[in-house]
Amino acid sequence: MGNVYMRAFKEGPEITPEPFSNPTFDPQLGFPNGRKPRVMTVSAAEMDAVQLQPGERNYCAEYHIAAKLCHQKWPHFMGWKCHHERHAVTGCLEEDYKLRMMEWERERRLRIRQKRIDAKKAAAEAED
Repeated sequence: MGNVYMRAFKEGPEITPEPFSNPTFDPQLGFPNGRKPRVMTVSAAEMDAVQLQPGERNYCAEYHIAAKLCHQKWPHFMGWKCHHERHAVTGCLEEDYKLRMMEWERERRLRIRQKRIDAKKAAAEAED
């Protein structure tokens, strides 16, 4: 069985977060100096002007726009002239995926921590 499958049955649905669910804990929890929030660098109007596809409207939109403009400028040489732009898109998408994986794992670990804290509280109340 796969790791995710076994984790879902071993830990249960209250521990394992759904893939695209919102976080249930404070995003600043565990960061004494705070976190830098992720912001979109491209507006919706700019994305509409370049006609980005729905799958390209993410935090890597600025790189998608640069690649699309390069492909429009060099239609016959896009494999040769635009490889830097395509590489930037790939790198950004990989970094975005890595950040989403780390956020999912952080959520799972905070849920495990909360379950452990609740169990300690219940044991302390049972003793009293």
